[in-house]
Amino acid sequence: MASELHEVIFMAKRERHKNLFLNYRNLNIFPVELLRDEGMQFLERLFMKRNSLTTLPENLAQKLPNLIELYLHSNNIVIIPQAIGNLAKLQSLDLSDNALQVICPEIGQLRSLRHLRLANNQLKFLPQELGDLRELETLDVSVNLLRTLPERLHQCLSLQCLTADRNLLHCLPRLLCLLPELNELSMAANCLTSLPLDLGRSMELQFVFVDNNAHLKGLPSYLYNKVIGCMDVLSCSLYFSHRTTVSFVAYCCSSYCLRTFDLQG
Repeated sequence: MASELHEVIFMAKRERHKNLFLNYRNLNIFPVELLRDEGMQFLERLFMKRNSLTTLPENLAQKLPNLIELYLHSNNIVIIPQAIGNLAKLQSLDLSDNALQVICPEIGQLRSLRHLRLANNQLKFLPQELGDLRELETLDVSVNLLRTLPERLHQCLSLQCLTADRNLLHCLPRLLCLLPELNELSMAANCLTSLPLDLGRSMELQFVFVDNNAHLKGLPSYLYNKVIGCMDVLSCSLYFSHRTTVSFVAYCCSSYCLRTFDLQG
């Protein structure tokens, strides 16, 4: 296995490959062959899914400076180095299904980042510096231990899809309603008790999924004609299918009741 890995990396260096696939290799340390001498200055996409890595090298950005996509799904990574912020060209970072407990603030230095996937880790909070990712389009933090989302997340002006299912969230920062490009918001299976009254005001936001929030008592009126998921939300003798369109739901914040008109289910 080691000789085969060496041969794959040797050939990639010799032929100046832009893509390198090292998935399913049983790796528990980052291959030193990638970091020797000048590294792989030409490499743009590195796939290392389903290995046993626990960390990343400090000199990753120095040796692989032109990385655009880095896929580390399904490893055992506990911490990522502060030097991750030096990957200036990185557009996609997948750290799903690892053992992360903390995300370093330096992740906010990835100014080219468009897709960040942190699902199925052990994160209890996210750094406010995520708000510095002005090009970020997709953020997935599902299946963690989050109780809040960063207030500065509303500064991610390019954000289109925010997924935070299966956490411990009690509320959604109201400023997230101002995100101009947000098209899909999914916060299913949390501990939500209410939603911001402005949610849905943006014409861009078309999909809101809040399934399985047992204590959520009402929906904002701006969710008129939005596609929503709201199982277990409507406790006032109403029942919606898993993904349905609401013609009109008016939210009464004082009594947490639902006034409904012309419901289509």
